[in-house]
Amino acid sequence: MSYLEVGTAWCSLDLLLPQHQPFERDFTAGNSTLGFKAILALSQGTKWRIDGMRAAARVSGIELQVPAQPGWPELFIQAFKESGPIEAHEAAVGWLGHMEVLKLVLQSRYSSALVLEDDMDWDTEIRNQTRLIAAAVRAITNEGDNGQAPYGSGSDVLWMGHCGDMANINRPMFLYKDHTTVPPDEYRGLDRHITMIVREGERSVHYSENAACSFAYAVSAKGAEKLLHLASFGHGGAFDLMLMGACRAKELRCVSVNPEVFNPYHAADGELSKVQVGDCGDILDVHVGDGMGYTDNIRQSARCLGLFNSTCYSS
Repeated sequence: MSYLEVGTAWCSLDLLLPQHQPFERDFTAGNSTLGFKAILALSQGTKWRIDGMRAAARVSGIELQVPAQPGWPELFIQAFKESGPIEAHEAAVGWLGHMEVLKLVLQSRYSSALVLEDDMDWDTEIRNQTRLIAAAVRAITNEGDNGQAPYGSGSDVLWMGHCGDMANINRPMFLYKDHTTVPPDEYRGLDRHITMIVREGERSVHYSENAACSFAYAVSAKGAEKLLHLASFGHGGAFDLMLMGACRAKELRCVSVNPEVFNPYHAADGELSKVQVGDCGDILDVHVGDGMGYTDNIRQSARCLGLFNSTCYSS
């Protein structure tokens, strides 16, 4: 596979779009909101989750908002569950939470926003990672940098945190060098297909095929509007499965970063977290998180650095 060196990034020419245009690293995607107008945490207020997320944001220089979620009456949650195939109580609450965040994006007139579940972790170099991601997203959607939208306007959803996505090598893909990736044999995810495509020290951006888990996703204003409309019907089993289906059906224009750059932090106290495939957590014991846990697929954990002054890399 041939590569073209551009600054510190490398782009694969084999699977790139027909018109190969050189690009520069977009430093506006490395600002305190990672090139989006806002970063919004989806949270029910669980202390260890919020404390860890704020610590991670502090050490990595990120501005994070934690919008308050309403307390939905049980009758309302039950009615929403019955409107579609949503079996789990936590999945219904999580689904409603995603809808509240999407409504906030539209009400605030944000042109873009990154939505993070509140147990998310990321690399301390996230602001360098997103500079390369933005350039790769613009390349795959065949858009230039207009100075206003670092990631361009060619996608509705940018899936930055997931538990696996099978890339289709027959569709455009962008590969670039990124020293923050974990070795392929250490990658943990539901779908390890990507480890057969990217080599060590590489990351890819491609059109979403089968992404699961709505850990972290960015939306444009138009994407938020489309996604809120689709979510309002409550069909799909869980929010992330509905999102996956909308991407596969091309109801949404979806692009994935693979391997992902956001992943759940696993508390040392065990799997007390209930944010699994779209579910939101309950308020748990305040001592959860006192001990250092770990995060898969992240070399330099921002959470562990902020809370324990350690990387907590688990190979």
